[in-house]
Amino acid sequence: MAENSCVNLAHFATQQRLLFADFFKHYLAVARPSRIFVIAADAKAITIAERLARRVSKIRCVEGKSFVDMALLRVPISFRDVAAQIETWISPTRDHGPAMLVVDMSWGLETNSATANFEGWPALAEVLSRQSVLSIASLYNRRLLIDEQLLVALRGHPQILTSAGLVSNPHWLPSRLQTRGALREQVDFWLGAIAPELRIGTSAVALHAAEGADPMWLLRRSAEEPGAVHLDSRDRWKIRCFGRLRIYRNDGSQVNWDPPGGATRKTKTLFAYLLQKGGHGASTDELADLLWPNADDIEAARNRLYHTVRYLRLALGQSDGRDSSRNYVRREGSRYVLVPPERSWLDISTFEQLCRQSQGHIKAGASDEALICLQAADRLYTGDLFEDIPLEYADDGERDWCWSKRYWLRDMFFKVQRDAARIYLERSDYSAALAHCQKALAIDPLCEMAHAEAMQVFKAQGRREAIDRQFKLYLDSLKHFDNRPKSASLQELHRKLTA
Repeated sequence: MAENSCVNLAHFATQQRLLFADFFKHYLAVARPSRIFVIAADAKAITIAERLARRVSKIRCVEGKSFVDMALLRVPISFRDVAAQIETWISPTRDHGPAMLVVDMSWGLETNSATANFEGWPALAEVLSRQSVLSIASLYNRRLLIDEQLLVALRGHPQILTSAGLVSNPHWLPSRLQTRGALREQVDFWLGAIAPELRIGTSAVALHAAEGADPMWLLRRSAEEPGAVHLDSRDRWKIRCFGRLRIYRNDGSQVNWDPPGGATRKTKTLFAYLLQKGGHGASTDELADLLWPNADDIEAARNRLYHTVRYLRLALGQSDGRDSSRNYVRREGSRYVLVPPERSWLDISTFEQLCRQSQGHIKAGASDEALICLQAADRLYTGDLFEDIPLEYADDGERDWCWSKRYWLRDMFFKVQRDAARIYLERSDYSAALAHCQKALAIDPLCEMAHAEAMQVFKAQGRREAIDRQFKLYLDSLKHFDNRPKSASLQELHRKLTA
């Protein structure tokens, strides 16, 4: 690689503490920029990265900024603002020769907005690397970031830095195809990269909507299920199911669930139910029975459903025409199917991945990485699943589409608090450990694992009276619930800690 050539590369590592060390060791063997700019988590990480860069490269012009400095943690995140911050920072030394911008990509787990909009980074990196003197290196910790983020990384950079040097990335897609291209266009590009005669130049406009599906939209969604092809920048949803059901568009605006004449609660319930049903959708009779379970006339219930579907389409921005380019609620025979824009983001999917990821780190003894995942999962859980869906619809024993999932996710949240409390307890950060216990108890005063961890913290502090007080708090809370037996394990723990 020529010294003054500009690249847009990804580097994959497996340990956060060695992220910059691995990169500088491998990259500086193939290139020597005149300036190095580093974006890292905080002042401590910046100091370490700057010291490494100077020691390995012998380059004197090394500067660092934090995620906050570069607007990566603003809510909502704006990549225009990020680009402006980078340009303001780098431009004063533009005449000093080739430069390298090195970015720790763990910012993608620092805020919910960063996680939901992570896929916007490769497009910005592509634009920045087109400048005549600036190369971009995006550093990804494979054991820290979630699956969708790693897939974005794999598709987002034309070169990958390995121990053998820079190699071309066969999975790279130009940003216009990654963010706007249908699957058929993406496959066409990949095949054309293998052999030019394999490229057929399919037009996105001519594609059937099902060919625009993104198989990563939902964990259970397959490539065969429908997805809408949209070119409007508003057409990507960030769907927040924890707490109040919310949908954010790319421009930051929210879906208004209350169009004139509509019934907000039924409209939201219809969306939530179809979201959970995925590509299979639901029959008209099934939906009518869900929303009007006591209706005497099934035909009247179907007519009401027709109007509710109409108001849902209006809320989502879909017109009534059959040829609408925004066919989000699709009628297929006697069934309705929800078809979100491709690459829409769902908080439940990310939450579950972060929980699984944290368990792997805990088992490996990587507490720093585990804590990052646990904190990201904690931020995502802003309330119970579909908290504002009326009980009469959510507690549906016949279909059980919400209730069991709600309490399963709540239990996962409690385990997040328990595991975070244990890590802080190991570090003797007792106030942080207790704060996580209190988060769980604020939702469920009888959460046994939270009471147990709180008593363990008090034991470490040598506070016998606090252990007794915590156990009494559990017993007092128990009195408010009929027929709830005392926890034998919690009683035994109390006896053991106070012996």
